[in-house]
Amino acid sequence: MSTPIIKIEGLHKEYSLGKVKVPALKGVDLEVPAGQFVAIMGPSGSGKSTLMNILGCLDRPTRGTYYLDGADVSRKSDNELAEIRNRFIGFIFQTFNLLSRTTAVANVELPLVYRGMPAAERRKRAVRALESVGLADRMTHKPNELSGGEQQRVAIARAIAGDPKLILADEPTGNLDSRSGEEVMAIFQDLHRQGITLILVTHDPDIAGHAERIISVRDGRILSDVMVEDRLDAKKLLAEMPAPEETA
Repeated sequence: MSTPIIKIEGLHKEYSLGKVKVPALKGVDLEVPAGQFVAIMGPSGSGKSTLMNILGCLDRPTRGTYYLDGADVSRKSDNELAEIRNRFIGFIFQTFNLLSRTTAVANVELPLVYRGMPAAERRKRAVRALESVGLADRMTHKPNELSGGEQQRVAIARAIAGDPKLILADEPTGNLDSRSGEEVMAIFQDLHRQGITLILVTHDPDIAGHAERIISVRDGRILSDVMVEDRLDAKKLLAEMPAPEETA
């Protein structure tokens, strides 16, 4: 049996507010096989964003272990975590996080600059990534010359240009209209078919329905974890889930 790309055991995370310890995660166990498309859902304060930050090596657990592609990253140094993020993980955010005065192709190149990649190779990868998300004719445009959907596609191109094994997307359609959101999810489906592991945090049941596995988080714990066969199964499952206000 192959090693899961993500394995979490007994994960706890606490934050300090003065002298008070506030638990965000309470003993989470999770395995994700390579190539799986996972949606994580939950109301505000459920712990899903904290879980995503730990999965992305942006934060460390208070206790418990996190194995990423077989390596324990729970206690890595800041520099080691930065290296893992740059070489292993692609990030996609709700707010796009593009440099406003920089062209699309230069925005996509940026993580490769930090990797120390030669300029010619950086440009080749950035162009290829933008072409793959349908932006071959927008490479020299700046963010204010692009629609919201196009900006998010630039952000996706930036995430995939370094050939990551894992992509983490935090509410990637939250600032988009429904049509642009569906276009973005079509790209995610294509990445899934290519074998990239995708983990998506969303409040939107329709967006979660694109995934093959839906995890519901409440009060710092995993409430449900279900594999789905198709969109119809996903919609039925999501319709049966308790509303956030009933469990928050």
